[in-house]
Amino acid sequence: MPLELLGLSLFFAFAVGLLAFTVIVDILTIKEEAQAQDELFSQSPLFKLALPFVQHIGRAISGVRLFDGMRRDISTKLVRAGKADTITPDEFIGFMLVSGCVGAVVGLYFDLMIDVGGAAILAFALLVMALPLLSLGETIKRRQHSIRKLLPYTLDLLCLAVEAGLDFTAALNRIADNLDRSPFRDELRTLSRDLSMGKTRPEALRDMEKRIGLEELTSVVTALIQADELGASLGPTLRIQSRELQRKRFQRAEKKAMQAPVLMLIPLVLFIFPLVFLVIFAPMALQILDQGLFF
Repeated sequence: MPLELLGLSLFFAFAVGLLAFTVIVDILTIKEEAQAQDELFSQSPLFKLALPFVQHIGRAISGVRLFDGMRRDISTKLVRAGKADTITPDEFIGFMLVSGCVGAVVGLYFDLMIDVGGAAILAFALLVMALPLLSLGETIKRRQHSIRKLLPYTLDLLCLAVEAGLDFTAALNRIADNLDRSPFRDELRTLSRDLSMGKTRPEALRDMEKRIGLEELTSVVTALIQADELGASLGPTLRIQSRELQRKRFQRAEKKAMQAPVLMLIPLVLFIFPLVFLVIFAPMALQILDQGLFF
């Protein structure tokens, strides 16, 4: 196959992948844009182009039991990513199917150009179909990381507010008003709203734990529920949990510092050592070849 045709094929594949990735980012960020602009949908042309197809496929598969397991899994992930109000699980599955069709078209194009075979076409279609799930997983990780960073600081503030005489709901409202815009601030406001609407403290805390899905928060929620059931004061419990979270953060930092030398071996072996060997041994090899010692 000519090099020009191969270059055109690679450029086409890159353009399709970039388009799919842009639409994924648009769909996953629509909630933030809607909050900032007080509009229901994003202003992105790519999102507007993909939205009718995604909604149509979502309505078509809404009653199909074949997708029940996937629907439950995606619903949980959308909640943990903070995107439950952005896109429904059926629409997300529809977007995955659209992405798979795009991947199949690109695979057929490559098959016509370089004869990659049916297995390669199917693999490429499945890979492109998995891109929305991978992007959603990364969104969950970023959101959990942001909450993990704020959790010890928030517990310290909550402990001070409770020990100063405020009740739990008033302390949550005060802290949420003082925090910068973040996913954890939204979760605190949701927790405060649930408590104001009549939910018990254990129920509201468990709901927040399910929405976030963070291990550190699970231990905090368990300790607060036990303290509430035993009638213990929340101040000492919050202080103990805050110190425990800070200790775990220090341990994670130590672990990453200990892993750094091992991770540095990868660029050393792949990039630096070959260049060093080339600089040292290349003149010797050239000299030997010039002198004709091997001939």
